[in-house]
Amino acid sequence: MTAIVEDDYPKGHPARCDYDPNSPEAKEWMRVNCHPKGERDWPIDHPAAIDTVGNKNAVVWTPGVDPHHPDREAFTGRTAEQAKATRAAQQVLMAHARETPVRRAVDAAAIRAAYDEECKRLGVNQLSEEQNLALLTRVGAMPAQSEA
Repeated sequence: MTAIVEDDYPKGHPARCDYDPNSPEAKEWMRVNCHPKGERDWPIDHPAAIDTVGNKNAVVWTPGVDPHHPDREAFTGRTAEQAKATRAAQQVLMAHARETPVRRAVDAAAIRAAYDEECKRLGVNQLSEEQNLALLTRVGAMPAQSEA
């Protein structure tokens, strides 16, 4: 069985034993890895890299607006037809909407005391769901079933 030989450095790397600065591999390695102006923020040939032809650095990004689709509604990305249909659907829903009633404040200590008293009266450690709902209705923490 032959041993698998792994290269310490990729072809074209300056530390490689067979390095030839004029080889195509070495020139490609220098193009990708040598950055005379400092560290890169984007890899070579990335669309946002400053030296990539046709980069997107000059595109203005307004909050909520897709610069590639400025004709669409801001923040939702809907077309004009979709936005109009959504507004019509929301008008129908708003006509049937009811305001949620405000729940009155409850005293947690009083409810806990009533719970403990009910458990002691029944001789149990904890109330069942039905017993608990009946207790809460009785002390006024929950509306009666007919009110809901």
